[in-house]
Amino acid sequence: MKKISTKKLLAIFILIIVLAILLFYLFANNSSKSDIIERGKVSRGEITSFVEETGIVQSQVGAMIKVGTRASGILEKLPYQIGDYVKKGDLIAQIDDREVAANLNSARATLDRLESELKLLENTYPLQISEIEARIRASKATYDYTMINLEREKTLLEKDFTTQDSVDRAKREVDVAHAEYQVATKTMARFKEEYVQKRISIRASITAQNEQVKAYKIAISYTKIYAPISGYVSQVATQEGETVVAQLNAPNLISLIDPSKLEIHLYVDETDVGLIGKGSRVMYYVGASPDRWFNGEIFTIWPQPAVSGNIVYYISVVKVSPEDALLIRPNMTVHARIITQKKSDVLIIPSAALKFVDGKTVVYKVNKEKLTPVSVQIGLKGENEIEILKGVKEGDEVAVKFVLQKKKKWSLR
Repeated sequence: MKKISTKKLLAIFILIIVLAILLFYLFANNSSKSDIIERGKVSRGEITSFVEETGIVQSQVGAMIKVGTRASGILEKLPYQIGDYVKKGDLIAQIDDREVAANLNSARATLDRLESELKLLENTYPLQISEIEARIRASKATYDYTMINLEREKTLLEKDFTTQDSVDRAKREVDVAHAEYQVATKTMARFKEEYVQKRISIRASITAQNEQVKAYKIAISYTKIYAPISGYVSQVATQEGETVVAQLNAPNLISLIDPSKLEIHLYVDETDVGLIGKGSRVMYYVGASPDRWFNGEIFTIWPQPAVSGNIVYYISVVKVSPEDALLIRPNMTVHARIITQKKSDVLIIPSAALKFVDGKTVVYKVNKEKLTPVSVQIGLKGENEIEILKGVKEGDEVAVKFVLQKKKKWSLR
């Protein structure tokens, strides 16, 4: 009975050893197969490198306008309040214009009077000049006749057919006719000069009065203020019924802001500013829409740095398109990626597959479920991929997440 028991124990012991060996190899084979948790492949593709910066949304220069007036008087109408939307060209304020309107009417009446005077002058003076010209012709004819008569009387006197008294009378008639002719000629010259000078004077007065009318028209136009841009009312400085006094500086009535004219000021670290430039592509999002990426490009980089907490930043300006401005508001915080470089048709692997072992950059190449560390040379770093310059080839399989066993100790990589 004792011998049978020993044989059984020996058989059981051997069976246990065999089972243990089988379980060990089975367990080892299974663990080898389950070491690799996630895999990746070396493939060709496109990779983009970028720098991440933060910034703030600002209104562009000219997006906010303070609307004032150059007219003085009582503010009769201001129908808009803060938050109201105003279209370009809408009447946003009106000032009492009665005094300016009265001055304008008076200036127009004076202009009408001057134009009437000019019309009367141009109608009457030519007629009077024509009458004087007729008198000149008549006096010239009389003078010519008296000259002929004088010569005739002198001839008759030489033949004793007349008397000296007749000759003297004829000579006197010549003198009178000549004097009348000279008076008429001088009157004509004076009258023509007077006509010219009066026309010049009245026309100058009309020109000056026209300018006066224009000035009053401009002044009355100041009493009606129209929106120079479309936008929202951001401030109302004066209320209806208040008196506005315009002196050297136009008093502010209302402020408008155009929400479509926005730009982003990105604070680029001094270590990154050398990687970017005007025209660099920018992808960004704001806290109000964290899942939506907007696109833009750097419009300019301010040469003057901004220093905050001993850190030097350079402000890079990105224009916001009118469409994107519908979802973005001033002073929002911006998270941006500025594209620094882009390559196509290069070898890339998942970023997580890259490991650092003993100061070297390696990847674990998968070969029949076995992992082999391979030293690699890297290029551009993207968001989820890394460019491989040397070490592996297209189509190679690499481990991204795996469990590596060393000296019976397990570690997760």
